[in-house]
Amino acid sequence: MSVVSNYKNLISNVKSTCKKHNRNFDEINIVAVSKQQEAKKIDLLSSAGHSCFGENRLDEVLSKWKYIDRKNIKLHFIGALQSKKVKDIIKIFDVIETLDTESAAEKISMLKNRNLKIPKIYVQINIGEESQKRGVKPNDFSQFLNMCVKKYNLKISGAMCMPPLDKEPNKYFKDMVYICRKEKLENISMGMSNDYKEAIIAGANNIRVGSLVFGERGKKN
Repeated sequence: MSVVSNYKNLISNVKSTCKKHNRNFDEINIVAVSKQQEAKKIDLLSSAGHSCFGENRLDEVLSKWKYIDRKNIKLHFIGALQSKKVKDIIKIFDVIETLDTESAAEKISMLKNRNLKIPKIYVQINIGEESQKRGVKPNDFSQFLNMCVKKYNLKISGAMCMPPLDKEPNKYFKDMVYICRKEKLENISMGMSNDYKEAIIAGANNIRVGSLVFGERGKKN
């Protein structure tokens, strides 16, 4: 199937899930994860009316997106946020989903004080407390958020998470929604190609979907 057909199927499934579970489809933002995908596929999806994409590597974005028309496109940074690359990242991306260290928060704050335009910022939560994953632990989140806001004068717009791959995601999605609502965060980014329906049911308003739309990385559609 083509990228456009895949996209239309996804939209249909998201609408169906929203209708069945009393969610407003217009409140669901789909981040099409375009990392390691050809520019041609991105152009096809953009031409079909989609305008939000996710990338995880700065060097790939710099090389690939210079060939893509970025008019009306929103780019989400979904990779590991290194403080040394923050300056370049904020110039390109509209949303950073992966703030999880004080050093990166400090760097963003410093650039904000120089009157650079700062993207929307989400904090990455290590919702399953997995040692191999980055992110702020749930029990540390309130303190981390307070530090970002009060010490570094940053506006935090939301949070993102990835539940453990080998476990049912529902518990983690519910925990994530509880944390975000407790802290009055507007954007909840969770759910990918394999579990986006469960994420929407739990309360996500940003889902990050790649393979369902583009196919497996490296394969042509």
